[in-house]
Amino acid sequence: MDATFLLIFSIIFQFLAALAALRLIRATGRTWAWSIIAAALVLMIVRRGITLREIYFFGYQHPLDIFAEVVGLFVSGLLAVGIACIFPLFRDIKSAQEALRLNESRLAAVWELSQMTAASLQEVTDYTLEAGVKLTRSQVGFVGLLDEGEQNLHILSWSSLVMDQCAIHDRPLVYPIVSAGLWGEAVRQRRAILVNDYEKSEERKKGYPPGHIALHRLLIVPVLDENRVAALIAVGNKLEPYDDQDQRQLTLLLQGMWRHIRRQRSERAMAHEIEAMHRFQTKMIQTSSDGIVASDRQGNILIFNAGAEKILGYKQEEVIGKIMVEDIYPPNVAQDVLQKLFSTRYGGRGRLINHETTVMSKDREHIPVELSAALIGDDHHINAVVGFFRDLRERRLLQEKVLQNEKLAVLGQMAAHISHEIKNPLMVIGGFARQVRENFDGPREKNLEKLQIVIDEIKRLEEFLVEVGRYGKFAEPRLTLGELNDLIAETCRFLTPVLEEKGIALILDLAPSLPPLAFDRDHIRQVLLNIAKNGLEAMEGEGTLTVASQEDDGHILVHITDTGSGIPPEVLSRIFQPFFSTKPRGSGLGLAIAQQIMAAHQGEIHLESQVGRGTRVTLAFKLLE
Repeated sequence: MDATFLLIFSIIFQFLAALAALRLIRATGRTWAWSIIAAALVLMIVRRGITLREIYFFGYQHPLDIFAEVVGLFVSGLLAVGIACIFPLFRDIKSAQEALRLNESRLAAVWELSQMTAASLQEVTDYTLEAGVKLTRSQVGFVGLLDEGEQNLHILSWSSLVMDQCAIHDRPLVYPIVSAGLWGEAVRQRRAILVNDYEKSEERKKGYPPGHIALHRLLIVPVLDENRVAALIAVGNKLEPYDDQDQRQLTLLLQGMWRHIRRQRSERAMAHEIEAMHRFQTKMIQTSSDGIVASDRQGNILIFNAGAEKILGYKQEEVIGKIMVEDIYPPNVAQDVLQKLFSTRYGGRGRLINHETTVMSKDREHIPVELSAALIGDDHHINAVVGFFRDLRERRLLQEKVLQNEKLAVLGQMAAHISHEIKNPLMVIGGFARQVRENFDGPREKNLEKLQIVIDEIKRLEEFLVEVGRYGKFAEPRLTLGELNDLIAETCRFLTPVLEEKGIALILDLAPSLPPLAFDRDHIRQVLLNIAKNGLEAMEGEGTLTVASQEDDGHILVHITDTGSGIPPEVLSRIFQPFFSTKPRGSGLGLAIAQQIMAAHQGEIHLESQVGRGTRVTLAFKLLE
């Protein structure tokens, strides 16, 4: 090949390389860098052109070096190809930068949406549409929400160009899905629809009504919420074709908008529910007949309901922010209530249940109440204390009336029983006394026998009247600290002759090292004797009387068990009733007195029995705290 042709081809390749460099100026924006390279290539072209001109017009005095020209040709070709290959690389970089810019813009839009906590729905959809149009470089668009049944689309926001040029944007903004075209297909098919040539598109469209702005390109994106299309955004007339990047950015933007709307709705629904609950609680508190008082940790009263006003005589405005909670209690009572709240013995730590105490009214009257209270907070930080109290004055009056009626009823029963118990012996005494008087000179043995009967009946009357006196004139116990086991053993020794006479075995099972107990020895001895006597009388012939003691859950328990005939269930329910007895000559006061004594010791007495198998009586004494 002639060296001249090699020179021409080198010039051509250098020219192409210069053009590629100039094109990269637009693609990359690096004006100075590619301008310098293009200028260098132009100078090379000029230099090679001068050489070519000298060859053709003046004759080149030195022949061209074929090898040098081949190398020059290859260098020029490689330079042209290299610069041309750089162009797609920079185009990809530019596309990546554009995608990054779009992502940043979309993230900024979604972030801005999340900050619009106080914005209205209209403001949220307007902002979303503005961001969507900007992200996709579209000219028109709208945003709408679908109803629950996907029957209608409620368009909330139109782009400004639509508002300016479209003649139908002011029509009703609710459109039925069934009569919709392309955007209706996006709802029905639950997918995005991308159309870059509206007139030639094969998508199912119905055209647009007269007056509608002309469409060339269209991108419609729905957002799903639990398989339901919840919202729709449509943009159109982008100068360049829409692509997957536009669809992705629009989808993510619309999802961000819907999450924000759903969160707003949830927060508003929750706020409405909280407000309704607050109104309900306020109404419930204010209409409660019980007094409700709440105070902060410093004792300032925060809540004072109508029930508290009625009980204490204060008005709400006289209390809240004016007096402390301790001012509605007598001296030191508020501190006592607080100590019980922090204890675990009155309903659990932080709770006080049905505690009877006293509050003080505006007129300084001490009012008995039943108080339940709770601490609001945790073990480390107490925020408030709330108390619920019920006026006990009416209940106390009613209890006193009931007690008075019961006393009158018992007094009537007692009078009838005493009359009966005295009348019978007196009749016997009177009858035999008259017989002795009328037959005073009669047989001495018969008169002595009759007088002995009179003496026995008088003795029975004396014993009966002693029992009645003990029950009617009960003296409060004189408590002294002592060992209960010692008293049990001592009482059992008194019973030894009777046990031997009846052939009854005694079993003592006393727990060692019982804690000391405060009790009245004479009273408890009488209880033990009364119960043991009943057990001995219930056993005909041989049997076993067992007396046991034990400590259990803060109490000392004494069990007295016999192997007698037992007590029928219908009798068991009346066994502690005064003057009720199953024995022909019993006073019916033994167990009633025992129950009275145990109550005075803040103890309890329980009785269990099975017919034919015997009876067990349990005495429960509360240990000292």
